[in-house]
Amino acid sequence: MQLYQNAIIDTETQDITAETAAVLELLAYALGIIALPGTPAALSMLLAIMAHNCAINWAALLQDGHHVIEGGAQ
Repeated sequence: MQLYQNAIIDTETQDITAETAAVLELLAYALGIIALPGTPAALSMLLAIMAHNCAINWAALLQDGHHVIEGGAQ
């Protein structure tokens, strides 16, 4: 995450990038738990639903709320 922050100068952009990196890390962790052979089916379904909803809502938030997407164009 530090590499992302060093590459970007704007404070708002740094915050968005850091939050996005954290969300992606949590999604990867959830998908890793789903992939484990010993994970119960109910837990896998719950994590899959939560990961899907998190990813969809985070993408919508980034598209609607911030000018950082698409090079500053809104």
